[in-house]
Amino acid sequence: GINEGINEGINKLFQLIQNNEGLRVSQISKAMHNPPKTIERWIAILKNDNKIEYRGSKKSGGYFSL
Repeated sequence: GINEGINEGINKLFQLIQNNEGLRVSQISKAMHNPPKTIERWIAILKNDNKIEYRGSKKSGGYFSL
């Protein structure tokens, strides 16, 4: 159904962050071929589940798995 595609995307995003810690939304968007808005929505879900966090400054920080 609809949630399958979303969950699959979120799982791929989580794996990408685990394997390449410190990535920013723009880099993730290019790597996954998804719009930045979609990536931001998925990141919000992973952050709410306490699976990832943002570390560093706004300019040079990135996402890390917990």
